[in-house]
Amino acid sequence: MIARFSSGTKMLVIMTVALLPLGIVALFASIQSAHDKRLQHEGDARLIATAEARQLDLVIIRSANVVRAAAFASGGDGTQCSRIVARVAHALPNDARFAFFGPDGQLRCASTGFGSGDLPPVRGNIGIELLLLDKPGGIRFTVGASDGSYGVGELPQAQLAGSISGSGGNQSVLLRQGAARLPLVGAHPAGPLDQPITVSAPIAGGQINLVATIFASTISVIEVLLVLLPLLMWAAAAIIGWSVVQGLLLRPLGQLQRSVAQLGSEPLSLPRLQTPATEISALADSFRHAAEQIATRELALEEGLSRQVRLTREVHHRVKNNLQVVASLIALHARGSNGDVAAAYASIQRRVDALAVVHRNHYAELEENRGVALRSLIGELTSNLRATAPPEASHFHITLDMAAVHVSQDVAVPVAFLLTEMLELLMIAAPADPVMISVRTTDRPDRALMTIRAAGLASAAATGSAARQRFDRIAGGLARQLRSPLTLDEDGGRYAIEIMIVPDEAQEID
Repeated sequence: MIARFSSGTKMLVIMTVALLPLGIVALFASIQSAHDKRLQHEGDARLIATAEARQLDLVIIRSANVVRAAAFASGGDGTQCSRIVARVAHALPNDARFAFFGPDGQLRCASTGFGSGDLPPVRGNIGIELLLLDKPGGIRFTVGASDGSYGVGELPQAQLAGSISGSGGNQSVLLRQGAARLPLVGAHPAGPLDQPITVSAPIAGGQINLVATIFASTISVIEVLLVLLPLLMWAAAAIIGWSVVQGLLLRPLGQLQRSVAQLGSEPLSLPRLQTPATEISALADSFRHAAEQIATRELALEEGLSRQVRLTREVHHRVKNNLQVVASLIALHARGSNGDVAAAYASIQRRVDALAVVHRNHYAELEENRGVALRSLIGELTSNLRATAPPEASHFHITLDMAAVHVSQDVAVPVAFLLTEMLELLMIAAPADPVMISVRTTDRPDRALMTIRAAGLASAAATGSAARQRFDRIAGGLARQLRSPLTLDEDGGRYAIEIMIVPDEAQEID
């Protein structure tokens, strides 16, 4: 199947197969390198997220300790609670809001802007309880004092984002608690090869999770070029190889092929081959030398064929002349005889004439080498038979219905003898009955059906005579020479036999 493709296509396939292992190795190496880099970036991102979670933990714990101590000390009068609010506001980060509640849950005092209407109930422990606020955005912590009082503080979103140190432009950070989300730092990919790496770290024992997404490149431009390098090498090798093969091999071979293809219609004229390939030039010289030898041998063959044709024509001509001499000698001897002897001489002369007719027709068709034209052969043969018919068959009538077919000499001779034997039998046994000879082609291009119809074949004179017995023996032998059975329909007075013919050239082409 691959033999049907051009040389350029075969070369491309071979180079592709040769470079495929290199490309697979480079691809897997790049994939493994990208995987290792991703694992490294994930480890770095996890360390960064853990450090940032610790920083938020420190901010929350420090603020919670301040609020817890102030909640325990806020049990005095309102003036003391106001002083504690002022000290706490100075100790906590800017914009932080807080409030203090007694053991009974009653508000003692609060900073400016603190909303205490939607506070959840206190669990009654002294630990830190965190709540992520979507609005206005921040973390609310609740801490209890030893006397049952507790404090509530809110760290704003801006303060939490500012407490994260070391977060660059390629990192985004958000806090997550259940379905609540609080973004602290936003980031976008810096390059087209950047991929997101997301890790999380717990805050305050896992009450809130810090989710950090770092955009990092897991594969570099150089590694991409290494992956594409086999493709670039394949393309370059294909282009260079195709150009070299096209210029050094295919184009000169195409010119040489076109010149050799025209060798039959005109002499070989090789073009000037524009190629440095010495092998192609040597091949062109070999073709030129071979063409000269072929031309010389063709001239010798033509001369030999012409000599052979002349010799064959001369042989057929001399055979025809010799047969005519024999026929003339037989005619001379027949003039001095009567009765059965004269009839025997006439019978022999008819057979010699039949053989001479075959040679004459073969000689006429020798130039075209198509064999013997059966229509001309049988027409001339029947004319000679009527001319040499006995006096009682002077009005012997023969009708021909012939297709334009040709036969070889090996077929023409037994056909001529068969017709001679049959027509002589009819001229003797039933000279008054007409004879119909037809040749029709069949569905096989190398076969034709020859039919002889005569009512006299069914007559008593033709079926019971000694001449009929002799005819049956001779006709059987001639049918064996024709390699076909001779069929007889006595009721209809019909003989039929298939004969080999030379197929028509148009039929052979079809």
